[in-house]
Order: sequence, then C-alpha cells, then structure tokens
Amino acid sequence: MLNLIPGRSGALSTAVTFVLTLFCLQGFAQNDITADADASFDRGGYFEAAKDYQVAYAKLKGDIDEKGRVCYRIGECYRLGRALPAAEEWYKRAIDLKWAADHPEVYKNYGLVFMGQGDFDDAVEQFQKYKDNGGDATMASSFISSCNSAAESLVVAESRFVVEPLVMANSPSFDFAMAFADKRGEDVIFASSRSSSAGSGEDPITGESYMDLFSAEVDRKGNWSIPEPLGNTINSPSNEGGVTLDSKFKTLYFTRCVVDKDNNFPCDIYRAERVGSRWGAAEEFPILDRAVDDSSQVGQPAMTPDDMYMVFVSDMQGGQGGRDLWYIQWDDSSEEWGAPTNMGPGINSSSDEFFPSIRKNGDLYFASSRPGGMGGLDILKATWAGDGMNFEAPEFMEYPINTASDDFALVYHPKDEKGFLSSDRPESKGKDDLFAFSMPPLEFEYVPYVYDYDTGMPIVGATVTVTGNEGDSASGETDEEGGIDEGSWEIGAESTYSVSISMEGYINAGDQFSTVGLSKSTNFIKEYLLREVVTNEDYPMPLVQYEFAKADLIVDAAVNSKDSLDYLVDLLDRNPTFAISLEAHTDTRGGNQANDVLSQRRAETCVNYLVERGIERERLQPLGRGETMPLISDAAIAALATEEEREAAHQMNRRTVFRITSFDYVPE
Repeated sequence: MLNLIPGRSGALSTAVTFVLTLFCLQGFAQNDITADADASFDRGGYFEAAKDYQVAYAKLKGDIDEKGRVCYRIGECYRLGRALPAAEEWYKRAIDLKWAADHPEVYKNYGLVFMGQGDFDDAVEQFQKYKDNGGDATMASSFISSCNSAAESLVVAESRFVVEPLVMANSPSFDFAMAFADKRGEDVIFASSRSSSAGSGEDPITGESYMDLFSAEVDRKGNWSIPEPLGNTINSPSNEGGVTLDSKFKTLYFTRCVVDKDNNFPCDIYRAERVGSRWGAAEEFPILDRAVDDSSQVGQPAMTPDDMYMVFVSDMQGGQGGRDLWYIQWDDSSEEWGAPTNMGPGINSSSDEFFPSIRKNGDLYFASSRPGGMGGLDILKATWAGDGMNFEAPEFMEYPINTASDDFALVYHPKDEKGFLSSDRPESKGKDDLFAFSMPPLEFEYVPYVYDYDTGMPIVGATVTVTGNEGDSASGETDEEGGIDEGSWEIGAESTYSVSISMEGYINAGDQFSTVGLSKSTNFIKEYLLREVVTNEDYPMPLVQYEFAKADLIVDAAVNSKDSLDYLVDLLDRNPTFAISLEAHTDTRGGNQANDVLSQRRAETCVNYLVERGIERERLQPLGRGETMPLISDAAIAALATEEEREAAHQMNRRTVFRITSFDYVPE
C-alpha cells in the first residue's frame, strides 16, 4: 500500500513510502559494493535499492555474512513494495545463509510475507522461530494470535459486506484513496500513478510515475467515466494523494510530497477552492510551523461532517508511536484553526495509523498496522460517542472488508450503505486498486406449508394470514402441495408477525415470528399441522403439573405449567366458537374418592387460569376424572423393570387433556 506520509530515514524524509516501512531502520555496515544500494534503501527508494542490491549480490565473493545481509535487504525491498512472492524467495536465501541466526527479525518479516498472502500456517511457524531465536516474545505471540483469528474468520465469516474490484476505474498502476466530491456521491477523486499522471519521472520507491489526483463520474447504474487528471492547478511533478472535501464540496484538501532531483521534503496538506467546474490554484494549508518543525510529515486529511474538525496523519512528536491520527479544531470566534491534538491511545497505537475518513453519522474509519488484524494494513471502525472528537474503542472490521493483504482508505457514500476502499488483495489488477463495498439490504421471506396432523397429507384451500406489528397483512390459500399459491411472501426487517391458519373442519392454528435483531437474510419456512375438529375426543396438550397431592400449578426452572395452559389460551383465541371441557386425570395411587376430589380441583385451577387470561367461563367446563381412565394399567406398570420407568408411567397417567364439546359458541 502506498502512503503519502513517509517515515524518517536519515536527515531527509522520502516523498512516498510503503506503510510497512520500519519506522527506525536497523543500520548495518556498508561496503563499497553495496554503498549505492544502502543509500537508496535508507532513503526509502526500495525499487532502486532492490536492483542495486541484486547487482551487488552477484559481485560478492566469499563473504557469507554480507551475502546474507544483502539477501535480507532485497527481501525487505520487495516486502515493503508488497511484491510478496519475491520477498519470500530472498528471505529464504538469507535464512539459508545463516543471517537469521543473529538477526531474528528475518523470521518475523518472513512470517509477515506469508501472513500477507493468507498462508497463516507458514506464518505461525516463522513467528514461532522469531520468538525461539530471541525475538520479542510479546510481539510474536500477538502475530500468532492474529494469524489464528484471521484463519478462523475466513472459515466462519458471515459478513453481509460484498466487496468487488472497480474494473472500469482501476489501472495496472497504483489506484487508491477514493473520496466523494459531491453530495450525490456521483463525482469522485482518487490518487493514481497511471501513465497520464503529470509527474514524468520515475519514483525510486515504486518504479512508477509519481502520484496524481484523478476525477471520475459514476452514475446510479454504476457506469464509470474515463478518469481524468484533476489539472495542473492541483497536480505537480511530485506526489499528490490523500483527499478530503468540506461539507459543501467547495474546498479540496489533499496531500502533496514535494520532490526535486536530489531531495525529498516533508509531506504537507494543501488546499484549493472550486472555481466553477474547475479547481483554483493550490496553496499550502499550514498545520505545522515549518520554521520550528521542518521534518515532521503531515497529510491524509479527513473533514468531519460539520467542518469543525480536520483529522490527519502525522509522525510529529507527542504521539503514541509511529504515525498517528491527529486533529485540529475550527474556532468560530477567531476564525482560525487551532493547534494539533493527538487523538490519544484510545485511537492510536504504537504501530502506524493511516487514511482516516469520517462518515456522515460521525463514525471514524482508519487503517492500522497494529497486531490483531488479518495481516498487512487492516481497517478499523470507531463509533462516534456523540460529543466532539470522542469515539468508542476502535474495532477491526470483518472479512471481506479486511483480508490478509493491505486494506485501507475506506470511505462511505454520502447517502447509501456502500462506498469504496483500497487494497492490494489478489483480485487487484496491478498494484493497489480501488474496490467497491456494499451491504445489500436484508431479505426475508415467509414460506408456509399446511398439512393434516393425522395423515401428513397437504391440506388444499386452507387460509394463511400474516399480520405485521404495524398492521400490514397478507392472505393466501394453500395449493395441492400445502403451500400458498404465491410460493412465499417478502417480509420486512425489524418486524414481528402473527400467523393465522384456518380451514373449515379443522382447529385453527398459527404462531409468531420476528425479524428483529437478525443480521442476515433468512427464509422462514414453516410447517403447520392442523387437527380435524372432532367432538368428545381427547386432545393432548403440553404438560401441566401440580404440586404433590395439591391443585397448585408447578412453575419453576424445570416446569412452567402456566406456559402450557397458554397453549389453550392461544387455541381458544384462534377458534372463538369452540367450547371445551378441561379434564384432569390422576394416577391410580391413593384413594379413589380423594383422587376424584383432587382431579376436580386441578381441572378448576386450569379453568380459573384461562378465565384470568380472558377466556369466557361459559366456554369452559372443568371435569375431574380421578383415576378411572388410566393410559397405562397397574399391571403394566408393575411389570416395568425399574422404579424410574414405573414413576414415568404413573406420570403419563397424571395428565390434563381437553375435549371440544361444541363449535357453535356465539360470543356475547
């Protein structure tokens, strides 16, 4: 991933560097053969350095230690240039030449190369070698944990995000850091090193043209115009990138890293005003006093929706380590921007943070090289806490927003649940590419089937009615397969639905279901078994239990008899013309007369509960059957092998059932 905020390297800073550049490069003794390569490497010119090192490598004779160092440096050039397969080859050579014996960071960076390609098993092996050979144990464990988490997320990922490359906008060169340039989200600006850029020189880091800003239009159907350079008022022979605009899309802020023939200068933020359909001359937007600090990098601005704060990236003193997110605040009274403030350890880490963006709802998105992600740079989200620049703790976004590759510069569309990010994942056309992400709306369907309880055959002509909590309703009749004629109904998110199933000659049924809190599309496939209406026949119901030798309902963690009786409440509500008898049975233990009295009291307890729940008493008849109608005889119980089996048989005899006594009750 290209970053227009380089780290320090010697007295001067490079204009462009890759984000995985070590903030403090370890120095090694130079010799005449590698002097030019070492100088290019120390300046951050990794493309040049890789070529020079390979020339030097061929000239080295007999010095195994120096050959190992050069192989490692070549591997570093390719790793920092995200040419990971090439880096893999040269790290292996360095290890074969025993360079890693005294320099365990070879194993760590070799592991990062595997991790960046999604090869988590080999990455863990190298991180373990790094730890075993004197490397930072805490860092090694963190990388190993990240690998395990990343591998697991690929297996169990259930993200709703869809990520696709922007084929029409990308080129074989670097394309990254998209920003929206109008309130409709149809005009965009991004950075690119494609051949039409203004800088004609070759960037010593990438071997590509210097970066420029390009604009393009995308219509509502997703059709892209040909990207065009933003113009010579913005683009220069140096590098431009890292864009944000104010809320009215009238002021453009961007990063420029000035380069001349022999020198690199610190990156700064520049500003330009819109003049008609074009941009006026760019001028430096002073955040630092360069008379006091002439080396700190400043860039990658992001404006808050109210234009009161600008977040940016810098390596100035006072941060948490590496490159941090900072902000400045606009003062209405003085009409000036305030001094830079670090966003603190709640947002920043000891690693590097890059490419902030702030969604219209105030949420902050940024990329970081901190451990805990999937590899390379990963994108984090920090939810706005609703007051100034206060945010909740940032969290890594899930796959496929993050991958084992570099993922960065996520920006949301002004209106929709979609946007763009940048990545060098395998689907890229060349280098870093632009990708579109979206979160398709949740889709829910209700698919009912109605069958006869006793035969299992489909019921034709049953009426299925679905009613939402906001009063919306739909009905249909079942076909020869028991399904509704339409096949399914589309239902809404964050809603609760009641279902009613009715058919002449059958007991009406139904249920409820809800989409509230669901995070993925779901088909609710429901099967309903309807019982025929038969008078004076026992209908079983959920188990109702009573305290021993009492008529009190048992309600505890194991049994909730009131819930069981609610089954009858629902049935009688759905069938308002039914009248029933509610019949309680005891087992055969105890006296016959006592059981008659006990069963009658239990039946009355059930009736009283139903009345309390709103069922008319006239529809209910309590009947105590005592021990006269056991399901299992005493002889059969006595023949059972264990006491546990015998007690279970007695429990089956202690049952409560209901009978439909009529189906022509007329409510008052």
